[in-house]
Order: sequence, then C-alpha cells, then structure tokens
Amino acid sequence: MSTALRTCRFLLALLIIQTSLTSVSLAQSPDVASLLNELRTGTSEQQSAAMKAIVAAPTGPARTAAIAGLVKLLDSDQPAVRGRSAYALGYLAEGNVDVAKALIPHATDSDQRVRNAVIKALIRIKAPRELTMPIWAQTLKSSDPETIMQVIHSMADLGGDAVPALRETLSHPEAAYWALLVVSEIGPDAAELTPELMELVDHAQPEVQLQAIIAIGKIQGDGQKIVPGLVKVLRGDAPLAGKYAACFALSQYPEPTTGAAALEATLEDATDAELKLLAGWSLLTLNPNSDKRAAALTSIIAGLSSDQPRIRQLAIRALGNIKPGANGPNPVVIEAMSKALQDSEPAVISQVVDVLAAKGTAVLGVIKTGLSNKTLRPLAIELARRLGPDAAPLVPELITTMKSSDDPEQVREVAFALAAIGTAAKPASDVLVAELSNENRRVRYSACYALGSIGSDAKNVLTELTQRLGCDDPFLQLSAAWSLLKLQPGDPKLIAQAVPLLTGALQHENEFVRLEAARSLGTLGQAASGSVDQLKALESDESSMVRAAAAEAVAAIQSK
Repeated sequence: MSTALRTCRFLLALLIIQTSLTSVSLAQSPDVASLLNELRTGTSEQQSAAMKAIVAAPTGPARTAAIAGLVKLLDSDQPAVRGRSAYALGYLAEGNVDVAKALIPHATDSDQRVRNAVIKALIRIKAPRELTMPIWAQTLKSSDPETIMQVIHSMADLGGDAVPALRETLSHPEAAYWALLVVSEIGPDAAELTPELMELVDHAQPEVQLQAIIAIGKIQGDGQKIVPGLVKVLRGDAPLAGKYAACFALSQYPEPTTGAAALEATLEDATDAELKLLAGWSLLTLNPNSDKRAAALTSIIAGLSSDQPRIRQLAIRALGNIKPGANGPNPVVIEAMSKALQDSEPAVISQVVDVLAAKGTAVLGVIKTGLSNKTLRPLAIELARRLGPDAAPLVPELITTMKSSDDPEQVREVAFALAAIGTAAKPASDVLVAELSNENRRVRYSACYALGSIGSDAKNVLTELTQRLGCDDPFLQLSAAWSLLKLQPGDPKLIAQAVPLLTGALQHENEFVRLEAARSLGTLGQAASGSVDQLKALESDESSMVRAAAAEAVAAIQSK
C-alpha cells in the first residue's frame, strides 16, 4: 500500500472519529448522562473515551449537566474515576467558584493521581485566591516531599497558565520557597514574575534569596531590570551561596555588559576558590572568547585539585559546558581532564568520561594513552565506545587490547566499542571471529553483535556465524541470525533459516531476547507473516518494551 494511500485512510479515519466525538459532544443531557455512567462503570479505555467526550460538551444544558455529574463522581470509591472527573472539571468549569469549592477537599486525596488532577483543575479554572492559597500553602509547606513535588510538577506542567497562582503564592511566607522551585521549572514562560522575584532577592531567609536568584536565571527576563540587582548581590556583602547563585544567573544575561564586568572583577579579586571558579565559568558562558579566557580557565582547572569532590565535579561540569574557543578545544583543558580520570571518587570519574566523550576527536590521544595504561584502560574503552565512528583511528589499539586482555568483561567492552565504530572496524573481523569460540558466553554474544555491526562480510565471518545458527544456545542463535541478516539482507535462504529461530525466541524467558527477536522480525516484511500470531501474543507481555516492539513489528509486517 502506498504511503499516500495509507495517509488518506488515516486522515479519513481521524475525520470519522472526530465526527463521531463531535456528535457525542453535541448531545443533550440524556447522552451526557450515558457518558457519565460510562465514566463511572466502564473499563479504563471506556472511562478515558467518556471523559474526553464530556470535556467537549458545549456551553448550555449539556455542560451544566456534565459539571453536576462530575462533581458527584468526585466522591467515587474509585481513584481513577475521581481523577478523571477532576481532570474534566478543569476544562469545563473555568471561573466556577462552586466547582472550586467542591474540588478543594480532594486536593489532599489519598491517591497521588487524584491530587495531581485536582491541583491542575484548580489552576485551570482560576479558582479564587481565598480558596486555593490555603491549599497551596498547606501543600507546599507539607513535610511530605512527595506531595510537595507533585504540586510543583503539576503547576509547572501548566507553564504560563500557573503564573497568576504563583504570583499570589510567592507572597506567602510559608510557600514562597516552593513557589520559586515552580518558577524555575517553568522558565521563560514565567518572565512576567520578574518584579516579584526581584523583591525576593533581598529576602531575609538565605534559602529563599538563593532560590529567587536561581529562578531569575531560569526565566531569562529583561536584563536591564534584572542585572543591576544581581550585580549588587555579587559585589555586595551577600552570603556566599547568594553570590554563587548570582554568578549562574548573570551567565544568562549578556546585556547589559555590567554583568560581565562584575564577573571579571570577581574573577580577579575573589578569595573563595568556588566563587572564583563560578565567576570564570559564567564569564566564558557569556563570551567563550573573552579577553579573560585564560584566567577563567585557570580558575576552573584549579577546582580539579580541590580536596572536596563536590568542587571537583563542579569544575568538570564547567569545563564540559564551556564552548571551545576560536582555536577549538584547549589542549590544557584536555590534559587536565585526562589527569582527572585518576580521581579517587567514582562519581567524579564518571563525570569526566561524560565530558571527554563530548569533546570528540580532540580526546583521541587521551584514549590512546589510556588503552596502554592498565588502570585507565576500562575508561579508555568506554570513551572509544562513546565516540563511535570518531574513534576509528583507534581500531589497531583496540584490536591489540582485545588480543592481550585476559578479562572477559574487558574483551566484551572492546567488542561493543568496535561495534560502535562501525564499518571502519572491519580490520577487527578476525579477532572477533576468534572470540565466537570464547568460553565466556557473554563474550561470544558481544563478538557476534560486533561482527554484524561492523558489516564484516568476509567468507570466514559468514561461515562462523552460520554455524552458530545450529548451536544449542538460543541467545547465540538469535545473535547470529541478527548479524547475518545485517550482513546479507534480503537473502531468501538466510531469511528462511532465521524466521523460525526468531519466532521461537519470542517465547524466551529473557526479556532482551524477546525484544530483539520482535524487532528483527519486523524488518523482514512479508517473509515474517507467519510470525504475526506469535507477535500478537506478546500484547500481554510483562515488558512494556517487548509489547511495543511486537506491536511495531506486526504493523511493519502487515504494511509491506
């Protein structure tokens, strides 16, 4: 079936569905009553469909009947019904104070999903401050972190629509801090709250002041109104935490240039190493080619020598976020990061690997050196894998590492690195074929996967993989079939061998085996039509990934 024809059918189906829903939504009270009953007693899918149809009810008797029925369903003993009813009321009852009053008691429902729906509904209908402020305040000052975060995320999801409620909440002494977290999540859509945020910059409570400054950095508002206040914090006698936050916030405002000037001054005269680091980072965020670039990099690199892991991680993050200068990645930075690979803290090392991987070919020398160092070798292999095709010049070193290593896990990781490099790793074919006979099954699997990934179609490769189709290891059979299909796509004899293996693997106890079997069958089109029933049987698989892969495979097979 052509793409155009499928598209036409899809659009026609949508039109039919839309027309059906519209006819339902235009119905009068008797049909609304039926929908309410379905919402109350139906299956999950029926309840969801009924809720959507109710939300579409036009103004007039139908909407009035829908609102009255939904308010009653707020007292259902089923959380799903209560939540869907609250959700629908949020769309139907804007400005309706009576509905707001009915929703208020359910803002503390025992079910998290219901609380979420009620909070969103109260915000959408613009419930009066006198009704909602006690709820926001009570919830945001609650000792239950889960409830607090639910309110924060619920309000943040509404973006700019939550601003009126936030404006009021920011003035509440018990809730201001949490409201600022919401503002930070919303970001630029909350820029109109700039006046309220600037007032909180001078707040007596340090934690509120700190969060207000962070929020100001997130909203990216009018720099002319914001920067002078931030400069005052940075260059004044505010607590160090406030100065740290001011550095971050100033990095978001290139104009006016008084912000950059204040960062330069702080870089020069700060005695606190962390403040100096942050000033350098923020300055280079504003202008990677700043005249003060060398001094800024020095202050950041100095953080790598801190005796505090937190500051070392901060320095690494800064070096990773700063854009390269006009001449590309700075060799001094790469060298400093390379040394940081030997940090004593695993979390620091992990962050260094993340940053170096983002530097691309600039770290090939670091990886090459690391592969010859027994301590750094695992990290170097990981970096090579992360670089993918950019690590092609390292294939000879990776081959040497695979041949010389007596650590099965290390051999396995080298195979994955070669696979990530792709076709440029074909010179590794022979060493990977040898690993197909490794006594460690995980090594055999990874070698098989790598051979398919690098596109090695040499005769000995095809022969060895074909032999594995008849082995007694279902996972290795699957891996061999996958690789051969990659190397010889469309080969009818191979497909005939592979389909039964892949179909049988759909019942394997290992989730990953079922997943890859379903995905592979989906690539075979009509040749896998005999596997459709087995794929459909996976609709009830315990794994959501397997269910999704099976459904996609069925769709792919039936569309070809």
